[in-house]
Amino acid sequence: MEQTKHLDPFAEIAFREHPGNKDELREIPPIAYEKTYFVQGSDTAKEISVLSYETLVSVFQHELQLLRMKYRPYMRNLAPPARVNRNLKPCSEFQFRYQTAEDADFSQVLEGLGEWETVTVPDFRGPTGENGKWTGFYRNEFTYSPVPNGKRVYLVFKGVDYKATVYLNRKCIGSHEGFFAPFEFDVTDALQENNILVVEVHNDYPMMGVGGTKLDGDKMYAATGPGWDDPYGGWNHCPPGAGIYNAVYLEQRNELFIQDIFVRPNIDEAYVEVWIDAINTTNQLMENFELQLELIPKNFAGQGVGPISFQVAYAGPGVNYFRYKVDFPSFRLWEPDTPFIYIARVEVKNGSECVDSRDRAFGMRKFHMDEQEAPKGTLYLNNQPIVLRGANEMGHLQQCVMQNNYEQLVDDILIAKAAHMNFYRITQRPVQEEIYDYFDMLGMMHQCDLPTFGFIRRNQFVEGVRQAAEMERLIRSHPSSVMVSLINEPSRTEKRRKGHRHLHRNELEAFFVAARQAIYVENPDRVVKNADGDYNPPTREGLPDFHCYTMWYTNNGIALGKLHKGFLPPIREGWKAGCGEYGTEGLDNAQLMMSRYPKEWVPQNADDRWMPSKIKGAQTFNMHGDWYAEQQTMQDWIKASQAHQSLATKLMTDAWRRRTDLVVSTAIHLLIDAWPAGWMKALVGADRIPKPAYFTYKQCLEPIRIHLRCDRWKVYEGETMEIEAWLLNDTAKSYENCRIIATLRDDKKDYGSYEMSGRVQQTSSRYAGTVRFSVPSVEDRQILYLDACLLDDQGSVLNSERFAFEAFAKRKRFPKQVKSFKTAFMDAESELLCSLLEIDAKSYDRFEENADSIVVANREAFVRNRTSILDNVKHGATAMFILGRPVSGSDSPVWDFDGTEVKTAKLKETYTLATQAEEPCLQLTKPDDFSYFYHLKNDRIDFIANCHLIGEGLEPLVFAYHPQGDPTGKGKLPVVGVKTLGKGQIYFVCLPLSGRVGFNPTLDRFLISILTGAEREGVGV
Repeated sequence: MEQTKHLDPFAEIAFREHPGNKDELREIPPIAYEKTYFVQGSDTAKEISVLSYETLVSVFQHELQLLRMKYRPYMRNLAPPARVNRNLKPCSEFQFRYQTAEDADFSQVLEGLGEWETVTVPDFRGPTGENGKWTGFYRNEFTYSPVPNGKRVYLVFKGVDYKATVYLNRKCIGSHEGFFAPFEFDVTDALQENNILVVEVHNDYPMMGVGGTKLDGDKMYAATGPGWDDPYGGWNHCPPGAGIYNAVYLEQRNELFIQDIFVRPNIDEAYVEVWIDAINTTNQLMENFELQLELIPKNFAGQGVGPISFQVAYAGPGVNYFRYKVDFPSFRLWEPDTPFIYIARVEVKNGSECVDSRDRAFGMRKFHMDEQEAPKGTLYLNNQPIVLRGANEMGHLQQCVMQNNYEQLVDDILIAKAAHMNFYRITQRPVQEEIYDYFDMLGMMHQCDLPTFGFIRRNQFVEGVRQAAEMERLIRSHPSSVMVSLINEPSRTEKRRKGHRHLHRNELEAFFVAARQAIYVENPDRVVKNADGDYNPPTREGLPDFHCYTMWYTNNGIALGKLHKGFLPPIREGWKAGCGEYGTEGLDNAQLMMSRYPKEWVPQNADDRWMPSKIKGAQTFNMHGDWYAEQQTMQDWIKASQAHQSLATKLMTDAWRRRTDLVVSTAIHLLIDAWPAGWMKALVGADRIPKPAYFTYKQCLEPIRIHLRCDRWKVYEGETMEIEAWLLNDTAKSYENCRIIATLRDDKKDYGSYEMSGRVQQTSSRYAGTVRFSVPSVEDRQILYLDACLLDDQGSVLNSERFAFEAFAKRKRFPKQVKSFKTAFMDAESELLCSLLEIDAKSYDRFEENADSIVVANREAFVRNRTSILDNVKHGATAMFILGRPVSGSDSPVWDFDGTEVKTAKLKETYTLATQAEEPCLQLTKPDDFSYFYHLKNDRIDFIANCHLIGEGLEPLVFAYHPQGDPTGKGKLPVVGVKTLGKGQIYFVCLPLSGRVGFNPTLDRFLISILTGAEREGVGV
């Protein structure tokens, strides 16, 4: 059966949404290169030791402490204090309740009637889902002293989710839509000695919809947020809650005050352009005052500029925009390793008196994208090419700010640094400005996303443009902010039957144009990416981006074997691209589960049978079947899921790194979980304990690497093995006269060494050469290693890597161990199969006596000889029937075996299968023996199954799983099944054998064991 139904809306998007408009798109083939071979050498590569997980965690803690020490100086503020500080009164304690029918009389809310609970802001809450459209009220009583002459008082909200209407002393003073942007009101005239503040908060269904249903609303919210501490409502998948989720305070200001400062650095011409927004709160012109500007080093001792005075003729009522160009000849660049920060301090002076002052931190840096040279899309930081390597963020940084835990915020950024990340994708939402402040100080670049996902409501076009401008104003002064995107995973309205609700693609392109223009007005230098993970490409402007979950949502974006070979998903002609999301789920560690999960989610005893379906929102139970077998205990599930997460992290990250020629940014989904079981694709749990995949990711992101790649992971002794060596460099530095040394070895001895010279080019990936050798003889099966090291021109090791593969002894070396079996083939395909398996076989027509085993691959041949074949089986023979994939669901040939009908049904292409390990023919197999088979014709890893068997009484031997199951486990979809008939057995095989038999030792051994009875006799094959 095809996998067509999925409980998880995010999985549904990945399986259903594929690029629909192929115009201007092209599948990207592997990099073409002329194959060159390493030569034999006398030097050996150092043996690479594999550290235990416990050792890696210990090293991680040590490296984190070193990073804290390294970046502590950059978090200093050495600037002298400002001469004027605004008086600020926090509003943090509120009463809250949800709206009731009685609130039609709104005076009940204003007077505080009803049942209220005490809350502390920030406060973020549900309900969500089908109950996610609601209204709640926050009420605060406070006193305020008389306002001095010449002062105004502003009520400032740093963020309210989603719509806020604000009342002070029974008067509506304003409203705001959008959860992330600060907003404020002049409340001077409404203030009294005793005050009542009421904030009406309205939540709506998000535009992307509710849980994959038809229900949607007008809320600009994607699929990420801070969540809240409720395992059933607040932990999982960033639910679209609402509330006053950021600070609220009252601030006294001068009648003429500085509202905002934006510094546009120009490192090429050594100047800055300073934008100053000043507000005149009176109804009159304010004339003949000064703006005094000073540029001050903030986190280092150095040279600044000023103070410089600018005489202002006048400021009209409301906001006034002043711009000044200031030469800055001696500056220090903001770089990820040395994030030097300045302060732009602006004072408003009335004669000699300073009446207002405001600081804005900034960095001298340039980030731009080349849109001239083909392929377009190369990214540059400070005029040096750069590739963005990072991860998605979904709530953990926001929770740090909400909990006032800035030490953890620092650590969460440094955890990324420790893994060689240089940017965070702050996924699908702008966040609190404190996060950007720390990104600035710690040298962590970031991408900021407008909070839209899939669709934009047509009636929200203008609101979306307005929020795009708000987003840019929030982030524009931060040197860490390098790129923005406008929508996540845009989908086809016609496919989802949403055309009467949402913008069509041509209208969405118009939205991109309008939003880009709004951003340009706020910051002309911003790099804008229209879509992150475009499921309806191509976009007409800017950097393309795709999402690829091919090792979780199977074949999403591109088939795994093609990706590993060097192909890329389709990209718009003439452009490079980013990969904004990829990854797989790995379960939380056992300690976190047992200490934080609800009791009903975890087993009472460690050895109890357990399924991850007990975890709310977890995808593992539904998705694992394509990648690893069903497990029995919680610890087994943790181990298996984390092992797959590590493998997927390596294969996919390495694939992107080999394509630096076209892939300019990559972000794994995701780095740190905000909550237990929040979004377990995270590489680090909510307890900040890394999963094994974190260390894999760290190794993959080593800036300078020697990398080994091969499509064959299991080979025969005596075969010629070829392993590619690649030089990967994410830095802007080139390395001349390097050497690569590679040594073939096992755990006991070395078999040979090989070497090659080469140049490591800046910001590049390059095929260096191929290591070719003959696989040594082994006893049965044995792990071998190719260890490679990259040496600079001084002989120092820059990087090293190990490629492990498994070698198998050939069956013909042990002819006397196997009982002589008489095997018959029925047709040309079965004859070829026997030949590839090196089984002596004769045509069925030539047998004068009963055969011990019979191979049939042609249905017509079976029909002609049905009676004699089945008689042979009834008398003790073994028959193997090779069945093919049906042409269509209604056209599947039926094989009739004495009243038992067997046929095949389509199955999506999968790369791993599970086995019934206790069966005699499978007793010597290992868990990964039916995984990632090599295909000779395609010369790459290819799918292992694309159909399954249907037939009464079949016992599954090798199988896939039903997509869903019940709490006790999933049903099995046999790909190899067996049925007893009389004294013999019939094996039904629907594995795709072409191109695979003879080149995958574990497959060969399994088929041989069936036809020769070798493992039933207790001997190896």
